[in-house]
Amino acid sequence: MSTEPTRRYTAEDFLLATAPREIEPEVAAAPPNRRRLGRLAIWLAIATIFSTFWAGVVAWEPFGLIGPSMTLGSMMPFRQALLANWLGGLQFALALMAILVAHELGHYILTIIYRVPSTPPLFIPFPFISPIGTMGAVILMQSGTADRKQIFDIGLAGPLAGLIVAFPITVIGILYAEPIRYAPSESLFIGQPLLIQWLAGWLVPEQAGDFVRIANTQASPFLMASWVGLLVTGINMMPLGQLDGGHVTFGLLGPRSYWVAIAALATAIAYMLVTQVVMFALMLLLVYLMGLKHPPSSNDDRSLGWPRQVIGWLSLTLPILCIPARPLEVI
Repeated sequence: MSTEPTRRYTAEDFLLATAPREIEPEVAAAPPNRRRLGRLAIWLAIATIFSTFWAGVVAWEPFGLIGPSMTLGSMMPFRQALLANWLGGLQFALALMAILVAHELGHYILTIIYRVPSTPPLFIPFPFISPIGTMGAVILMQSGTADRKQIFDIGLAGPLAGLIVAFPITVIGILYAEPIRYAPSESLFIGQPLLIQWLAGWLVPEQAGDFVRIANTQASPFLMASWVGLLVTGINMMPLGQLDGGHVTFGLLGPRSYWVAIAALATAIAYMLVTQVVMFALMLLLVYLMGLKHPPSSNDDRSLGWPRQVIGWLSLTLPILCIPARPLEVI
């Protein structure tokens, strides 16, 4: 890869860079839009806290408490679950939000440092239908304003920050694995990713076999929050389009990352066909519709340097380590 040409900066350049500038009309009109986006981000975060809290209350069951057992006009299942599981639901929601907030702040802080226009973190609540209560969060950046190196840093900062917070939550979930008190049924089994299995083998080797697949009635709120946080990290680090992994591979390979995205999509489709695990189909469809090809940066020739290249290639193993082979099974 070619390197960016060097340039000697003078005192005149410094004065020009720091001199006050007249505010353009477009810039003057921006704060109200930012305020509206800020209010939207706050309301979405609050809604996501409530939807993840409810997911914990109903023991992470899709359509929890909404089914044949729910008779018209009867509130007993809701009341029973809420009274029994309110603390577990709160622990799950706050632990999961801590991981997701750290992930998104990792991206957002880098966009501020690099002066890349972006939205604040926009969380996506997904109540009732989703067993985890959320579809994660997104930050939308203005295309073409960051160079290749900056895109790499912004893309990787989120997963690394999320993992830093997820690690102690995982340890707590393994060492203090107090299960949820009440579950509407015992039909949901949750496969654990390799990272949780390895940590369990190190922390509680005599119980390591119990952390391969866990029934929802035996899952602790902190362990489930870690499970979701790692799942979100693994999915985001898939080298597809504008996912975090797509930013990383674009930083590593530039426009050639398109062929990595095609190979990754083909592998994911083959995996779903062989294992009949189709829960990622909607996500893959959305990524495909948004485009597998990463848009060009402001400078595609910017070099990463070998430390970033080593970290970048190692980070692409996160989907294998963080995504369970069989995430959810209903038996």
